Amino acid sequence: MNEEIEKIFKDFKVNKKKIPVNFLRYDGKENAYITYIETNKSDSYSGDDEILGYIDYYDFDIYSKENYLDILKELKGLMKLNGFIWQPTKDSQDLYEDDTGFYHKTVCFAKEKQI
Repeated sequence: MNEEIEKIFKDFKVNKKKIPVNFLRYDGKENAYITYIETNKSDSYSGDDEILGYIDYYDFDIYSKENYLDILKELKGLMKLNGFIWQPTKDSQDLYEDDTGFYHKTVCFAKEKQI
């Protein structure tokens, strides 16, 4: 799934500015970036004592020195376009990281996968 996500976000831009999207951590110097991780897999359906498909959940953490609402809007649109479903009940509250000065929001998306 990580390859699929990397492909989706290869040239991710918001207001003509490239936003880095990295797995697990980001070590760069940009004022806005996104990290993502897989958080859960759940059995979706089975037949003949075999799992036929499941739902894969991913958290996307938006970090920004400024208002992140445009980034959030573009992220949601791109994920929907690529078959992911936003899971609003799994999102974080609005956060501010005192030690780094970044605003921070975690949003969760799920995608059904067939085996």
